[in-house]
Amino acid sequence: MNEGAEFDPTAGAVVQRFENCSIGKSPSGFPKIHVEMRPADLIKMIGYDPRSIQAAARRGEAEPGHVSQDIISLVREVQRSIEQPKVDEMVQYLHAALSDGNYADWAELDVVTAEKPDTTKWTSNHEVYFPTSTEYFITDGQHRFCGLMDFCKEHPEFATKFTQAVSISVLPENRLSEWAGQSFHDKNYLRTTVKMTKALAVDSRDLHNVLTKELHRHPVIKNGGGVNEVKDALAAAAKEFSTHSALYRFTRGFCEGRRGLLKDSIKNPNLTHETLADYRGRLFEYVEELDRVLPNWTVVPGREEYLFRSSPALQALGVIGNLVYTKVLDPTERKGMIARIGERKLDWKRSNVAEWNSVIGIKVENEKGAFISPRASRQSIDGTIKFLKDKSGLTAFLTNEGENEDGAIVEPVESVVEE
Repeated sequence: MNEGAEFDPTAGAVVQRFENCSIGKSPSGFPKIHVEMRPADLIKMIGYDPRSIQAAARRGEAEPGHVSQDIISLVREVQRSIEQPKVDEMVQYLHAALSDGNYADWAELDVVTAEKPDTTKWTSNHEVYFPTSTEYFITDGQHRFCGLMDFCKEHPEFATKFTQAVSISVLPENRLSEWAGQSFHDKNYLRTTVKMTKALAVDSRDLHNVLTKELHRHPVIKNGGGVNEVKDALAAAAKEFSTHSALYRFTRGFCEGRRGLLKDSIKNPNLTHETLADYRGRLFEYVEELDRVLPNWTVVPGREEYLFRSSPALQALGVIGNLVYTKVLDPTERKGMIARIGERKLDWKRSNVAEWNSVIGIKVENEKGAFISPRASRQSIDGTIKFLKDKSGLTAFLTNEGENEDGAIVEPVESVVEE
């Protein structure tokens, strides 16, 4: 590239113009160009759908002719697999903003290339030019890019209403493969993940989160020490009743059943703006019933000897509440089922190894004896749900009623060991 030469974008190779750019430099010395782009222009710039080349071509099938083998190799060797449900969620996220006025924004897309740009017009016009044959590899934002692609296909009327920030790193050609992989690693592995509790604390769109925040003010929760809005897990002897993230899962389990414990977005949720008041009433009543049958729920000190505030217990109790309030119509029978999992009928103590071992957690022994250490794994949560269904009489009730409720959780729930 000749920095001093006058550049004519109409001469020679066909070029793509990037307007209103800023140019910086990375710690390693390579140029970084930042630009805002319309989604359609970005899609045209990248030129391929990563999902179409992630898997190797089957026997007899040809590789995509418009993508070089270098890019195909980088996508297959460096990039993580694309989760379509996550892409679908991003499409819904954008649509909610553009159709309903909700908030939406996300980070810039990071791409790398070895093609040298022409910047001779940058000082005067803030324009940078790349040949249209330039190939780009996405090092951060692959799901966001696929979300933009699907959004433009499904909702073309909104495709020109916003821009996407893009960062283009121009790497040395002889180090493109090495540094592209390193860029992916550094921007993903070295990134500090925001704790679930902190992320939920500032979210006002998710109705399950809105309802959870309302639950903070419930007298039972307040009497039990309130909610820790910073940590994702609490020690058994913590003065707070729960973390916000644990209470959030409890609320989702109550509103949506087992599917509410999964991280994915929920299609056709039970909790909507129209049903919010109804679910609020049921949830608050359920918490009061649990407090009635679990008298040590809010007792400090003392409750640290029990399992009912552990993460798997709260998640399971949320699902049990969903079943009780949606399947059992008789209020007296409903209260009876809740009472059967109360302290008078069921020993919730950690020392009750005989009943709780390999259900809610594992048996641990020390100088004081044997006790249960709860585990918030898929197996422990499903085991606790089944255990409480049997103890409450729900299993027999649903069988007699001919109910076929949802099967077990088939995707792992975040594994958290109590501190």
